[in-house]
Amino acid sequence: MSTRLLLRLLGFGALALLLRLALLAGVLDDPTIGLQVDEAQYWGWSRELAWGYYSKPPGIAALIAASTAIGGDGVIGVRWLAMAVQVAAGVALGLLAHDLAQAAWPEQADRARRAAVWATLIALSNPVAGLLGLAATTDAPLLLCWTLAARALWRLRRSGRLTDGLGLGLWLGLGLLSKYTMAALLPGLLGWLWRRRHDGGPDPRPALALAFALAALLLPPHLLWNAQAGWPTLHHTAEITVQAGPPGARTALAMLGSLAGWLGGQWLMSGPLWLPLWLRGRRRLPAGAALPPAVRELLLALTVPLLLIGAAQALNAKAQINWTAPAMQGLVLALALWLAPAGRRPLRRAAGVVVALHLLLVSTLPLIGGATRWIHGEGAVPPRSLDLWARMRGWEPALQALAPAARDPLAAGAVLIGADRTLISHGRHAWRDLPGADWHAWRPDRRRPPADHYQLVAGWPGTASAADRQRPLLIVSHGETLPPDWLAWLEPPVRLAGSRTAQGAERTLVLTLWRTRLRDTPSPTEPR
Repeated sequence: MSTRLLLRLLGFGALALLLRLALLAGVLDDPTIGLQVDEAQYWGWSRELAWGYYSKPPGIAALIAASTAIGGDGVIGVRWLAMAVQVAAGVALGLLAHDLAQAAWPEQADRARRAAVWATLIALSNPVAGLLGLAATTDAPLLLCWTLAARALWRLRRSGRLTDGLGLGLWLGLGLLSKYTMAALLPGLLGWLWRRRHDGGPDPRPALALAFALAALLLPPHLLWNAQAGWPTLHHTAEITVQAGPPGARTALAMLGSLAGWLGGQWLMSGPLWLPLWLRGRRRLPAGAALPPAVRELLLALTVPLLLIGAAQALNAKAQINWTAPAMQGLVLALALWLAPAGRRPLRRAAGVVVALHLLLVSTLPLIGGATRWIHGEGAVPPRSLDLWARMRGWEPALQALAPAARDPLAAGAVLIGADRTLISHGRHAWRDLPGADWHAWRPDRRRPPADHYQLVAGWPGTASAADRQRPLLIVSHGETLPPDWLAWLEPPVRLAGSRTAQGAERTLVLTLWRTRLRDTPSPTEPR
């Protein structure tokens, strides 16, 4: 690849990152918008770095730790590095597209250049990926590692170089430390290697052995953490992967409906306008333009196994569309290679319009809330169905309204308890500068397994000493009452403060701060 082309791809990436940062700055002009609950939890993890966490491997926590060390603990500080990593995944996809096109058509350098450019443009303008790219998610490092691992394997198979083996092992290991979905890449890659074993060229086995050895060296600290904690990350991943719907609800019609919804989500993930363009423009490629089997089969290996897993999940229960996001990398590559031949200039013009429309969509949807405030005045919020930030709205002001009432009890040594993972995650971030705000999860019965990260590492009262059990409690709850099963363990709670914050035109976030103590003997009671 020429330096000029590499600089061009990096330029596209830089422009995409600047656009997303500008959009995020415009969104954050609304002071009611903060972090999404998972982001807030990941930020909390980044303050207590470990080799594992209840629901995820440690990669996202390490990424946010680096991000906030440079950018601070605000929303942009938490997100900017993950945003940059997702943009880097788009550039890496362009590099892989160039390698594949160069192998498919070695005498046509322009075709390889066009494939690289289009793969990068399609990946960076994808609407769903662009919107997800405005948040700090585990998908960002996963996509980068997935793409770079595929490129390293392609190069390893063609060259047999140990350096490519080291690259493959590094990206496989880091990918698994980012999200277990990375494991879905292995069946496809190993199957592709098996099918290409008679292609000739250098023996790839030494480099492949080095790759797996390096990946294996990166995983033991995480596995040891899991073993010591009772394997929570593996259990959680297995549960959400094979979860089933409510008993009796998985009729054939319901399963087909779930699958249809998931397929629609994949259509959105791939970019809603690319399918109509392909259907309109498909025709036989010029002579010699067909992809060689090695390239075609690699694209299938990057795409099919994960899509099959996603389809099985959709039939069994509701599947999140972003779970299969890495499979879109193979589809983007296929589309870029389809647009690359010299005789397809009209299609590329149409593809340029699609990229522009997708970018317009990505730039418009996040700003609906700001437009609503501009039209209807300060404090106005859009309908929840149109508000991308509904789940992130209202937490910061609601918790800040409770902070003055919590300051003195916390300074006197009160134990701070949140009602659930969502509240604790947002609370840790909102009260990060409040002295003594060390959040705990309510877990009075240790016979039950922990239901989230906070119950695992910060459950209360747990095995606390008798003296600790007599410490005053501060409880932040949803609504204006405490759950009845909590009241059996508590002295009559005293309400210290409350807050009501709009999260949308149809929803209000209601939080209450209580002061109480544990009872010596559990007994039902009521708040006053």
